Amino acid sequence: MMKKWMVFMAWFGMGIGLLAAQSSPKQLLQAGHNAYHDKDYETAISRYEALRAEGYESVGLYYNLGNAYYRNGNLPMSVLNYERALRLDPANEQVQSNLALVQEQLEASNIQIRQSGVVRTWLSVQHLMRTRGWAVLGLLLFWLGVGGLAAWQFAPQRRQRKAGFLAGITALFLCLLPFGFAYGRAQQEFYHHKAVLMAEETPLHVAPDAQSEPVLTLYGGETLTILDEISGWYKVELSDTTVGWLPKDLVAEV
Repeated sequence: MMKKWMVFMAWFGMGIGLLAAQSSPKQLLQAGHNAYHDKDYETAISRYEALRAEGYESVGLYYNLGNAYYRNGNLPMSVLNYERALRLDPANEQVQSNLALVQEQLEASNIQIRQSGVVRTWLSVQHLMRTRGWAVLGLLLFWLGVGGLAAWQFAPQRRQRKAGFLAGITALFLCLLPFGFAYGRAQQEFYHHKAVLMAEETPLHVAPDAQSEPVLTLYGGETLTILDEISGWYKVELSDTTVGWLPKDLVAEV
């Protein structure tokens, strides 16, 4: 009888633990919200970070973390969390707007060439669909092009052959655009290596060596693309395509 009672209590304790674990994320999230509304940003950050440490992530969580870090004066961490939110939802206008606001405040210290209007337009269109959607559209245009060229070769009338040739060439040319968008989206969705510089100020080196020549000076909040890793160093690319090396511990991956 005693043995059965001990087994029952053990299972009961496990059940209580599971219930506590299930309610914990919601409680932590609400505690973070309450602290943020009370302007206790350090507590809000600790609650949100505790939730993230448990493996929970969402656009809302990263957005709230970005806001809390911004209010607490930590702009690099604010940028990092807005970027993490955009990794999950690249077209989220509210996150984009807040990120742009923070980056404007960093402009006074960061030497960074901003994206041109053409690049912004390309990325805006690219975010309209996911990788599969762009790939399907590209394939449709490709086969339309093949069909047009087939009509050019085998249509009985000269006018039909001419129309088939023009339609085929146009479709084959246009299919390059969705394939290009699909490639860009795939890089974001499956091969994402964006990062944010956490150090207040650090040189970008030409080689993975602290004694190597500095390329330029970077400041906290700079958004980077990781290209390679070796011996505790990251090879990174800036938005203006400048490439160099940074110590790994100065960078936080998005």
